[in-house]
Amino acid sequence: MLGSNEAQQERQSRDLRKLDLNLLIVFETVYKTGSVSEAARVLGMTQPTVSNALARLRDHFSDQLFVRRDRSMKPTARARALLPPVKEALTALRRGLSLETDFDLITADRRFRLLLHDFSVPSVLPPIIKALDDAQSSCSVEVITPDWSRPHEALTNGDADIMLDISLHDQPGVTLEPLMDGEAVCVVREAHPTIGHALSPEQFEENGHAVVEKEMRLHLPTARLVMAAGLERRVVAVVPNAASLTVTIATTNLIAIVPRRYAELVAPIYRLRILPVPFEYPKTKIFLGWATERADDPGLQWLRGLIRATFAA
Repeated sequence: MLGSNEAQQERQSRDLRKLDLNLLIVFETVYKTGSVSEAARVLGMTQPTVSNALARLRDHFSDQLFVRRDRSMKPTARARALLPPVKEALTALRRGLSLETDFDLITADRRFRLLLHDFSVPSVLPPIIKALDDAQSSCSVEVITPDWSRPHEALTNGDADIMLDISLHDQPGVTLEPLMDGEAVCVVREAHPTIGHALSPEQFEENGHAVVEKEMRLHLPTARLVMAAGLERRVVAVVPNAASLTVTIATTNLIAIVPRRYAELVAPIYRLRILPVPFEYPKTKIFLGWATERADDPGLQWLRGLIRATFAA
């Protein structure tokens, strides 16, 4: 005789055999969109087909699941309880099949984890967010900042999916692809009282500077280059991140050295003036990195393609 747990598992197995897994996708999409017609559009089905699938789901679970209210389909308590296990089951299935199928941003449900310096965030994050938002995707993106003295470990141990860095050090198990050349510039506020559209070495020394904390961890050899040029940099403010640096420059008479791409994105917003660095500052190579063993992951292929297109624009 079967025990109570075994009997319950047998009943659940019989129930699953009666349930078309495609119906769960319909359930998930109707729940997400709050509309039968919108779910039909997202899934590429006709509205009657989605309505029929919803009727079968209601019959299977003996519940209305969704009720029309305020021009949208509102989930019942039963539907709200079903959503977490349904999403979990579909996510597991999609992951299991991901190496054999193309990545579908509309139906995919995963979190992309990116290793980005603060200066890279305005370049990389907005186009990814726009792509996810335009597709009404269940995917999300997370920016993580690990120990930058060992950034590659996050890729090889699975804590991160993609990395942008200017490090030239090859690491076993990590693929580094040259993405673009990076150039440094100086920024000051547009209404700076003494600095106009050019910055002389004398002005560089006379005015105070703001820097990001632990600048060397960002692989920017600014202090060494300033010294090599025979100049001095009077550091007045040390701030924790690029956002704080930008606000500080916009509201004071300080100078900062930042990547050109970052400066071009934030200068119009914060009314900053971009100026050449008044000494030799060599260009750096920015790399796109990922775990070699995950090179064929369709989702990461999509993500890498989007990042490449962003920097090529």
